Amino acid sequence: FIGSSLIYNLTAEYVGVNSVTLKWMVENSGSEQYTYRIEVVNCRNDTLVKNMTSNERAEITGLIPGTLYNFTVFAVGANNETEGDTIDLYTRPSQVLDLQAESIGVNSVTLKWAVNDSAADTYTYRIEVVNGTSDTPVENVTSNETKAEVTGLIPGTLYNFTVFAVAADHETEGEGSPIVLYTRPSRVLDLKAESIGVNSVTLKWAVNDSAAETYMYRIEVVNGTFVKNVTSNETKAKITGLIPGTLYNFTVFAVGANNETGEGSPIDLYTSKS
Repeated sequence: FIGSSLIYNLTAEYVGVNSVTLKWMVENSGSEQYTYRIEVVNCRNDTLVKNMTSNERAEITGLIPGTLYNFTVFAVGANNETEGDTIDLYTRPSQVLDLQAESIGVNSVTLKWAVNDSAADTYTYRIEVVNGTSDTPVENVTSNETKAEVTGLIPGTLYNFTVFAVAADHETEGEGSPIVLYTRPSRVLDLKAESIGVNSVTLKWAVNDSAAETYMYRIEVVNGTFVKNVTSNETKAKITGLIPGTLYNFTVFAVGANNETGEGSPIDLYTSKS
């Protein structure tokens, strides 16, 4: 060695999934006579990954996602080198894959995804939840596995979910994977017959959801076997073409803006005899 380290302020200019760019400063005014050796050690298995030389900035490539590395930079003179300055950095995790909804409820959504990184056993995950109707951040949910249930959501509402893999330092994040989903509408309330005729029935109901102005309604009509579906844009519907004196089962479903359907509310009614 040719004395104490000449290198200081060793920092990461860029941290990526498979690469890190380092920069540093040099105390000696004659720094142009030096080249620099960068020693890279994988801290996960304490393995020397590479030695490389550079000027006063270096891009180190071929790294493993989400992995802790120790980088040491030495100034190299004509015959020897100084002590090194060192920095520990995690590479960014890869973007999560195959993000999808495992289940969609009225007030909750369960998401699942996949991760191929070799360091994935050390990851946690952050799920950013944004109300897509108002573009308002709702919450951040964390998970220790490749799935998460997000609760406390509003029925029939559009949400943007973005999932980030987070390295073991709980700070270094990968690029987010987004998915846009509607929650299911609530079940309709107070379903009743407004009028009953020989060949028709008029139904009415109530809905308390804040997103109800975006809903349409599907009325399933059955008399032992399926008869038909009727649609309505309001909280009432007249079903015609029925048989006099016949028992029908009517089930009303609220349907959200993306055709996500709530649980049905049923009612059994006889038409009037002719």
